[in-house]
Amino acid sequence: MINFKEIFIAWQTAARPTPFQSKVAKDRLEVCIKCPFKKEVFEKRQWSAVCSKCGCPLKAKIFSQEVNPCPMGYWIEPDKKNGIEFKSKDNKTFL
Repeated sequence: MINFKEIFIAWQTAARPTPFQSKVAKDRLEVCIKCPFKKEVFEKRQWSAVCSKCGCPLKAKIFSQEVNPCPMGYWIEPDKKNGIEFKSKDNKTFL
């Protein structure tokens, strides 16, 4: 399911990415190009690529500020490679 807030922010980032954001996006896109869930709305037009799992346009999704927002978890390695890691809670609490 498309997270519209996430994609809106990603479109803003894609318009003016920092060098770091561009590097993360490039590494994520390398994974997406090989992904079996990548779908091109218009054949041979990379700008029309979407993720068939979540429906997000890849041109924006790769600029997401979320940690590993790929619905299949395929961006764990590219994110780690760029120093972006999800930190899970060590202790169990209500929050």
